[in-house]
Amino acid sequence: MSTTNALFGRIQMQHHSINTLIQWGEHLTVEHPEIDAQHKALYDLGTTVYEKWRAGGSVNALRPAVEKLTALLKDHFSYEEQVLTGIGYAGLDEHVAEHRSMLDEMEVVREQFYRFEDDGKPSGGSLLAPGWPVLQLILGFIIGHVSTSDMGYCRALVDSRAAS
Repeated sequence: MSTTNALFGRIQMQHHSINTLIQWGEHLTVEHPEIDAQHKALYDLGTTVYEKWRAGGSVNALRPAVEKLTALLKDHFSYEEQVLTGIGYAGLDEHVAEHRSMLDEMEVVREQFYRFEDDGKPSGGSLLAPGWPVLQLILGFIIGHVSTSDMGYCRALVDSRAAS
């Protein structure tokens, strides 16, 4: 039996598409069409950035998409917080705190794309390639936030519609 230094089974992580790790589907809906569409747009754009980086896309070419991802995330959190405020969601303070933490993470991701030159070498001392934080953000957003925290308000959304 041979051993490897692979990070994910016998194949190193960078050889995996995000879609081999997680599939978008109905299991990730919160039953609010606009929020669901925003979640999907964030997942799609984050996946695009990561996959283009993984395929050798230049850092300079990917920076505009990272900026767009940052703006989409901010807009989504603002919208979601308005909806949750409107239904009187009891867990709003904790949810907002999680959003702030994720925005801080997104800022780190964004900064990574400015620490690297177009040749992929760090100019600011970071040893992590800029695509890795994007992968972590997308997996953390989908697995950590949407599938747990956002599912926590799903029932409250459904109940608020039934009460209307």
